[in-house]
Amino acid sequence: MLDKVLRYLRGVSSGRGTEAIDRSNDAEFVLVLGRLPMLILSRNSQGWTMRYTEAFKNQRRIAPLVPFPDVNKVYRSPELWPFFSVRIPSIARPEVQRTVREEHLDYDDVAAMLRRFGRKSVADPFELRPDPDANELVGASN
Repeated sequence: MLDKVLRYLRGVSSGRGTEAIDRSNDAEFVLVLGRLPMLILSRNSQGWTMRYTEAFKNQRRIAPLVPFPDVNKVYRSPELWPFFSVRIPSIARPEVQRTVREEHLDYDDVAAMLRRFGRKSVADPFELRPDPDANELVGASN
């Protein structure tokens, strides 16, 4: 029962609905603060994984993200964590519908939606870059 409630709340908060199916292909993103690559977010056929970069582990100024406190752990989930899914705007918004239609996007491809809409958020100071965009960051590929 709790799982259904949490799934419902995740769906509502992301605008994706309660029965959304993630049809994402393999993808990789880097969460960046300034020029510091903090973590790597990946999607494959098994689901989503998240791990901190070596560059982040080797610094002492910035604390780990609250939902992911262990810098040495590889986090795994079949669904995208709410920390990231809130970056995908609701399909109920007319401008999002228009963009999805005009760019021939699949709203159920969560990685594609994150790539298209998730780079910046008004909710936090981080930038979520598709992996090729992060090549200039020291330590992003570690």
